[in-house]
Amino acid sequence: MGSQGHSDDIVVVYAQVGTAKANHRVENDTGFLRPKSYRLPSKVVYLGDVATNALAYLENPETPRFTEPPQFNEQRWAFKTQSGGLELTISSKSYWGFGLFNSSYLNRLELKGPPQSYARLLFDLSASLGHQPWEFSHPSSAEKFLTKQDGDITLKSNERLWKRAFEMAKSIFEEQMFMIEEKEKAVVKRVKKAVESKEWTVARAEDLIEDAQYDLQVAKGALADGNAPGFERALARAEASFIEADPQEVGRMFDDDLYKSPQGQVLDNKMLDSEVMLVDLTTNTEEE
Repeated sequence: MGSQGHSDDIVVVYAQVGTAKANHRVENDTGFLRPKSYRLPSKVVYLGDVATNALAYLENPETPRFTEPPQFNEQRWAFKTQSGGLELTISSKSYWGFGLFNSSYLNRLELKGPPQSYARLLFDLSASLGHQPWEFSHPSSAEKFLTKQDGDITLKSNERLWKRAFEMAKSIFEEQMFMIEEKEKAVVKRVKKAVESKEWTVARAEDLIEDAQYDLQVAKGALADGNAPGFERALARAEASFIEADPQEVGRMFDDDLYKSPQGQVLDNKMLDSEVMLVDLTTNTEEE
């Protein structure tokens, strides 16, 4: 993974295409990716499972634009897109058997952006495919292809790049898990020392902590299965339960609400102590 500046890296990996269908088109005038139902002048393109899943896991991506539109071979193409600070370029090329089968194709993915962004995308992409992306259907042909395209990349080094991204993503997830577990310890301590009130009870807090601990186990299981979205959903539920169980958080919430009007405007002590004049605006006193 070559460094590019202080915060952005560029990483290039290759992936075996498993399946490809004619579910998309490329607009002739703009080169933009369009759905297969698109009616203006356009060409059929076979994206394949790698590119389709990569686009599905990008957050609010720009419409992909083809720098190499498909010609006679509808599975040979290249496009670019961007999602936040992550730039993604994918190209599809035949590497075996004159491109007669889906298994004859591989995708080159070039990702430029913060390491945590491209690591997460590669983690999600691999988990969504029905095969390991670095395992090629025709290894010897893939090795020869990689040598011609990028002389310093081999099957082994390509696999290492994928797995290094996985480790980076997992370390980020584990750090998130650690922070919630630290939150759990702090909440449990405060619950033991807290005095009950109308807004907060020990019994309710203990139920919430139990729910959160269950969700932490769900999150760990999802992470072990490579299910990052499931991990994040479970972790978010656990965090919400810990916040609701925390007497300090509950107390702060009610203290803040005491000095706020329903519209969210802060009321000072003089206003709270004085009588508030109510004006009836439901009837008109003069003609409009």
